[in-house]
Amino acid sequence: MKILSLTLALTLAFLAAASLPVRADDTEGALKAGGLVLEPAGAITLVSEDLYLSERDVRVDYQFRNPTGADIEATLTFPMPDLVGAPTLAVSIPDPAQANFLAFEATVDGQAVPWQLDQHAFLMREGQAFEITDELKSLGIPLIPTVAATAVPLRRLSEQRRKALIEAGFLDRQVHRDGTISDVPLWTLKSRYARRQVFPAGRGLAIHQSFTPSLGGQSSLSFGSPDLGPAQMARYADKFCTDPAFARTAQALYRRASADGSRFFQAYEQYLTYVMPTGIGAIGTFRLIVDKGDPATLLAFCASPLRKTGPTTVELVVKDYVPRRDIDVLFLKSAPRVSAAPPI
Repeated sequence: MKILSLTLALTLAFLAAASLPVRADDTEGALKAGGLVLEPAGAITLVSEDLYLSERDVRVDYQFRNPTGADIEATLTFPMPDLVGAPTLAVSIPDPAQANFLAFEATVDGQAVPWQLDQHAFLMREGQAFEITDELKSLGIPLIPTVAATAVPLRRLSEQRRKALIEAGFLDRQVHRDGTISDVPLWTLKSRYARRQVFPAGRGLAIHQSFTPSLGGQSSLSFGSPDLGPAQMARYADKFCTDPAFARTAQALYRRASADGSRFFQAYEQYLTYVMPTGIGAIGTFRLIVDKGDPATLLAFCASPLRKTGPTTVELVVKDYVPRRDIDVLFLKSAPRVSAAPPI
């Protein structure tokens, strides 16, 4: 095992890890992920794309076609969002203990195929990145900067080694109220899945992709609150296309959640962002299904014309679709409080 030298510790001691803004206790940020990227696209066309979005999973079915008389080899990538370690990590990570933290999977023509996960860890300072991938691997420390992933491997190191990592800016030591100690990772992880793919001459290729989305949210309603000013209303309208009718329904939901002091009924917000890849040109037929999961959930996002296809689903179908923006979805959720006492 490669040993972290005192020279390295002294060299990096001046570095402080990039930190996330401190968020309110009831607010959680989201990681943004999206579809596969084809590099280079060349003559390959995307005949159709079926996209399913929900709070639980994202599924995409692509129909690519190579119209030429020769096979084309290109690289398919799934860019993973950066993970930034911080003392207060207020971001939703579907599986914070695994390198594949979004549970990404993809098949080609219905068959499982290998994908290469490429990950690198960096200490960041004022726009400069110092790679520490080899140092972490040599110490047996996972690259994902979460306590869930690193707590056990770090306990295997000596206290002297952990203090050296703290001095070098790799870790931040947190002492909790109960006296326990956590050494929190402070590096940034950059990740992507990739594979070289042959697109056969003159025929199509079906690729299926899925992953678990990262959801942002608040434990109470912001949209619908009487305290929400015009500027904030405008931001919701720009991002989620909330209209006056939706705002009135949200306000009624807010009043219901506030009527009993939130003892028996709760309402809260969740957000999902799907990053639309660019560079492939027009999509022959783009079909989007958004599933809100619960019929009582209020749903808003920018797309039209929409067609209701079930009690929890709406559908958009567009020909020759050229993505102009990412898809941002707002869920206004409501539910009885589990802790609510039964009426006497």
